[in-house]
Amino acid sequence: MPDISKGDASLQVPAEQEIRHTRNADPSALAKLFDAWMRTDETEQRETFEALRLSLDEDRPAGYKLFS
Repeated sequence: MPDISKGDASLQVPAEQEIRHTRNADPSALAKLFDAWMRTDETEQRETFEALRLSLDEDRPAGYKLFS
């Protein structure tokens, strides 16, 4: 687990202003982003999921796998 006591900026909680800004995101821009994600390469998505699935289960004991 990373030591967050040293003040690493990438691990700090966002400021309240940043959170408010995120909550006021343009819904049409978000819809366009989600649509773009849905139109990405299906083969790439399958390969990425397979790599993720293997990495999540590689250190788990046989009876505790997330994916069978």
